[in-house]
Amino acid sequence: MDSRILVEYKGKVYEYEKPKRVIDILKDLNLNPLEHVVIVNDEIYTEDRVVKSGSKVVIKKVTSAG
Repeated sequence: MDSRILVEYKGKVYEYEKPKRVIDILKDLNLNPLEHVVIVNDEIYTEDRVVKSGSKVVIKKVTSAG
């Protein structure tokens, strides 16, 4: 099993070797947590959750029209 975490955002893939909190991944990519949703293995994760090795992560920008 692959022990890397693969993070996909805007067509690019970033790799992490060790488990990491969602908020730390967002900070690494200079992304505002209020403007992005993080999906880990088809489940939405909150900022405080830890992404485990072998996970696939997709980050989507959230927009709101009012």
